[in-house]
Amino acid sequence: MGRRPNPTILHFFERGEKLSDNSNRYHHRCKACGEDFPKGRIDSLTGHLMKRCPAISEADRINACLALNGMGSATQRNARPHVQPNGPPVDLALMQQRDWTALETLAEVSRQIDLSEKHDDRPQNANGGAPDGQGPPPAPHATERFELQEQFTLDNPPSAYTAIQPKDKQVHDQSSPADVPLPVPDRELSTEEKLQALALLQHSSPPSSLPESANFTVAAAATARLNPSLLDPQLLGDDEVARALGPALEAAAAAAATESSPAPPPPTSQPWGEITYSAAGLQAPIVANPIAPGPIAPGPIALNKGGFRMDTQNGAKARHSRARFDADRRKEVQEVRKIGACIRCRILRKNCSKGHPCETCRKVLSPRIWRSGCVRTKFTEQLDLYSAGVQIVLAQNRINSLRIALAVSNRGLTVEASLFPETGMFVNVEVFQSDGPKDPSLNPEASVPDTSFADKWPPNQVIMLDNDKEDVPAKLEMYMREMLHELVHREKSHFMRVTLETAIKLAQESNDQLLKKALELWGLVEILDRERQWTIMVKPTTPDAQPGWINAETDQETFTTICLQFTAAAERKAAATSKSLLTGMQRILQDSKTKIDFSMFFTTMILLNCVEKTTWSFKAWEQEGLQAMWPLEKEPANFTHQGYVIADLLRMLLAIRKALPRTRVREADGMLVTDEHDPIVKSYFEDLHLTVAEIQAKQQHPQFSPTDSRSYDLLFCSTLLLPGQD
Repeated sequence: MGRRPNPTILHFFERGEKLSDNSNRYHHRCKACGEDFPKGRIDSLTGHLMKRCPAISEADRINACLALNGMGSATQRNARPHVQPNGPPVDLALMQQRDWTALETLAEVSRQIDLSEKHDDRPQNANGGAPDGQGPPPAPHATERFELQEQFTLDNPPSAYTAIQPKDKQVHDQSSPADVPLPVPDRELSTEEKLQALALLQHSSPPSSLPESANFTVAAAATARLNPSLLDPQLLGDDEVARALGPALEAAAAAAATESSPAPPPPTSQPWGEITYSAAGLQAPIVANPIAPGPIAPGPIALNKGGFRMDTQNGAKARHSRARFDADRRKEVQEVRKIGACIRCRILRKNCSKGHPCETCRKVLSPRIWRSGCVRTKFTEQLDLYSAGVQIVLAQNRINSLRIALAVSNRGLTVEASLFPETGMFVNVEVFQSDGPKDPSLNPEASVPDTSFADKWPPNQVIMLDNDKEDVPAKLEMYMREMLHELVHREKSHFMRVTLETAIKLAQESNDQLLKKALELWGLVEILDRERQWTIMVKPTTPDAQPGWINAETDQETFTTICLQFTAAAERKAAATSKSLLTGMQRILQDSKTKIDFSMFFTTMILLNCVEKTTWSFKAWEQEGLQAMWPLEKEPANFTHQGYVIADLLRMLLAIRKALPRTRVREADGMLVTDEHDPIVKSYFEDLHLTVAEIQAKQQHPQFSPTDSRSYDLLFCSTLLLPGQD
């Protein structure tokens, strides 16, 4: 039997075939954006739905989040059993089925406290009850057992050891075995004094009171389990207590070195951290009003060197040299980890705190280098131009509309696409062909049949790429790597062509992975910029057949669909590449122990040029003719200003890490030159042939042109080139 699908997941995802492994998962594909999930893991699906899917509105995202967390099921939340504020569920029927004596109550309270302080890790279901597959609650006698085997070792101290003061629990004596007047002190007795009083009560009772003796044994064992430092050695003289604690003491003695020689007289002061019990060294407890105890025959107890811990003189646990955080400090550290430490504290390896600025940055009165204040910016959160998914949503909306109206099938037909056919490099992808319009009676989503489909896509006509069978983003990435040198060679901007050629040479010499990722990102952005420059050929199915061509003049709808699919595939790869690149750059720039060179400068230059081109594309969407086609909830203006922030941030980090070349203006001709002695950097600035006035004009007065994607060149790169920007 397969796994029952989650209705919320099924609403947003298409469920495919079951995986061939034993995971009992299914292949999934997002209906809104078309992203593929071959493993079908639920955490990946929910993460995509809650955070990453660009085609889902905020309202649908919130509703999906509520549905996945079962917020609408109020009856299940009200049907939970009684739960303590910081403890496990309590079975009230079991608690009330018998009359508890004072000692039994003490034992039960001790057990409940022990479970709550140990944070019982038994799995609980959503309703707070027992997990699936478990039987009914254990019998009353099973809940009263105490497992003492692991409680008396130094390596495994009890979790309640630090709780020196007893819990605010009141023990009501419901059935006293004898009317023995006990002293009423003017203060609350400690746990040890209470146990001593109970011991005297036990000694004064007749020998026939076996039930109370058993209860006393349970109470003593519970007390030893909760806080062994409060266990009075006098209590070990009782037979019942000795039999209850005997296995635990023997287990501790077997783990340590067993001493078989007669015990020496007890010293006046025991060494801290351990205590040696002997029958000869036991002394009677001191009570305010002593009562003559009855005749007691203490049984022999084996001499064991146990692992009982003792309290220090001030009543507090001995602190380790590296103490743990207190509650307030731990909470503060958790909050700082959530928001992230500021960049200055990361680089200088200081303790960061909450607030803006943090306490460390606030104390810097006269910064010499760091003049940008307290910044907690994450590169991936600041720059989301490629994860916005504009082309992805446009392509998926078109694919969904075609699938609703047309019946399509893959018959093995393949197309070859290339930006430069003369190079002989192509992308080979299988396609869907038309089987005619769908019957509206069989498809309720297509409310009104469109008669124009018969003319636009007759039977056997190529409709779109087969994204179900083909991994188009992976094939497009391979094509980009093969065409990267050709794309660099055909770059129209002299400034970027020199930058790219220098970067390629440096990447081959240094094998810098971040620089290679930046070059790949530039190649993907260049494919995005050439979105309608594809040459698409339909490969013939027989040797004697002639190839067919798909172009914008004769097959406008098919050509537009295939170009959109290629552009969406490039945008997917650009989003993944930019995220990896930004994460790696931030990690290296903020790690003061990692040595960096001018390769990081060229990596930043290429990244900022990619941001310039992508900012131009978002600016083009603000034109009146394209505003109606905008597919996202956020306006294009929300993306056009991200480049300024990331450029300033990268310049600051490069200057701090000494990876920013020192530039100046040559007085003779106003050219931009560098004072660096590195031959690659010096040659790079000589080949640029840029004047400072030209760079300043591009930065301060950018001229947007809807037909030229390079009209924003040097808008952000000028931040790294111009001198005197500190």
